[in-house]
Amino acid sequence: MSDAPKKILFVCTGNICRSAMAEILLRHWSGTRGLGLEVRSCGTAAESWYEVPDHARALLTAEGVATFTHRPSLLTREQLKWADLVLVMTRGHHGYVVDLYPEFTRRTRLLREHAGFGELDVDDPMGRTREVFAACLGVIKESLEALIPREFRAKDER
Repeated sequence: MSDAPKKILFVCTGNICRSAMAEILLRHWSGTRGLGLEVRSCGTAAESWYEVPDHARALLTAEGVATFTHRPSLLTREQLKWADLVLVMTRGHHGYVVDLYPEFTRRTRLLREHAGFGELDVDDPMGRTREVFAACLGVIKESLEALIPREFRAKDER
């Protein structure tokens, strides 16, 4: 991409674990690191009554994220139109997005692959232990840290 994307959309299934953690963490980093990003997330099967699991909340708090509210959102064409870059958590999510909305294929990327780690999925920690959530957040952090210098440069570096 010639211009650094400014509107990032993360996609997973329920929009309470992977995509929510990525959204909340990158939004936090954007504020503390001066990245000037707008960040959202959604899910391919999200329900508005789903809640972010306690493990995810605790881990994000440990990262310095302030108390937050998050309401899961279902993937829509409008959300995809809004985004400069769509980062999905699995190859299945990628297929879902590009099959339903082929016009967004060019801006839809597998998070791990786009970060330079190969065609790897970010596994769903839902219903698992705190350690599994921590490992998932670690993968997300590693991916975002790899993308920041390339894709999400601070405003004064653009």
